[in-house]
Amino acid sequence: MPGGGCAVSVVGALAAALGSLSGQISFKKETDTDQKELLHDLIPQMDRARETFLDLIDADALAYHGVVLARRLPHRTAEEKATRAAAIIQTFAEACEPPRQMAKLGLEVLDWAVTLGRKGNPVILADVGVMGFLAVAVVHGGVINILSNLTMMAGASQSPELRQETEKLREILEKRSREFTELIYRQMG
Repeated sequence: MPGGGCAVSVVGALAAALGSLSGQISFKKETDTDQKELLHDLIPQMDRARETFLDLIDADALAYHGVVLARRLPHRTAEEKATRAAAIIQTFAEACEPPRQMAKLGLEVLDWAVTLGRKGNPVILADVGVMGFLAVAVVHGGVINILSNLTMMAGASQSPELRQETEKLREILEKRSREFTELIYRQMG
């Protein structure tokens, strides 16, 4: 059954699709050669991001399925309990990877929203605004999913490094989110 990570990835795909659409509209209306070149390069990146987010839906569901299977391992004897505990920690560590990728890609989508907000055609600003705010939600969603998985990995050797990277993603998001919000509302007048 799909959970929060899958929902985050669907939202990421929507944000990237809005970006691609906005870029295509701007490209058609743009007369400046440098702007056209920028949009020409940006549109395929957003299309690839959309596809990556769609792939991450399955990756997240499969990773969580691994957790479910690990939790079903027998745990009657001390040896079975130890094997099961190690498997649960390992699968939760693996389950951190899809939301980590979502969060990192969400930051890229947010950066593209900033670029489109600054340089895109004014007719697309509402779509770019939604794109950017969805990207913010994607990063928050990825971060929350990683932190949730980390709570289930108490004492795991990977935990401190994952937590540190996740906190860094959150800090970057806070700064870029403020910048985007100010930009988009300023552009909207």
